[in-house]
Amino acid sequence: MTNKMRRYGLIAGLLSLGWVGHAAAMPGCEGTYAAESLRPLPARLVVDLDIRDPSPDHLRLAKRFLAGMSDAGVASGPKPNVLISIRSSRLDTSSGRGGSGTEANSPGFSGLQESFHQSLPAMPDTRLGSTSSPPPPPTMLFHVEATEPNAARASWVANVQCNVTGTDDGALAQDLGRIMGGVLGRRVERGPL
Repeated sequence: MTNKMRRYGLIAGLLSLGWVGHAAAMPGCEGTYAAESLRPLPARLVVDLDIRDPSPDHLRLAKRFLAGMSDAGVASGPKPNVLISIRSSRLDTSSGRGGSGTEANSPGFSGLQESFHQSLPAMPDTRLGSTSSPPPPPTMLFHVEATEPNAARASWVANVQCNVTGTDDGALAQDLGRIMGGVLGRRVERGPL
C-alpha cells in the first residue's frame, strides 16, 4: 500500500470517528435522518429561526436549537442570510390497545413552525390473559428547511424520524441543532442519528 493511500485511509478513519461523534450526539431520540441540498447556501452562514409562536417555551427551544448549531460551528445573529424553519409532528403509537393516545411528554417544537399530531387506530387485543407492556416511545418527525431571506423556495431540506427516549425537550432541541448544523448545506443519505 502506498504512503498516499495510507494517508487517505487515515484521513477517512479520522473523519469517520468525527461522524460517529455526530451520530451518537442525540441520545434523547433514536432514529434516522437524511438531508438534501437543492442549491448552494452562502459560503459564510449566519442563521436564525423562523418562529411562528413566540411563547416562552418556543423561545427556550429555539435558543437551545441555535446553541446546538453554534456547537456545530454555525453562526447565528441579528442579520441572518439563512432562515431555518422546523415543522414537527408526533406519531403516537401508544394508542394501540384500545386507547386514544395522548401527547404527554411531547417536545414542544410546534411553535417553531407548524405541527400536527397523528395517532394510529386502536388495535383490539384478543389474547386471553395477556399482560400489558409499557407503551412504545413516541415517534417524532422533524422537517427542517434552510431558506435565504428573499428566496421563493428552500435551498436545503432535512428530515428526521426518531423515537423519543429522553424527557428533556431542551436537550433534544440542542442535539437536533447540533446535528442539523453539522450537515447544513450538504446532502446526506439516510443514516442513523
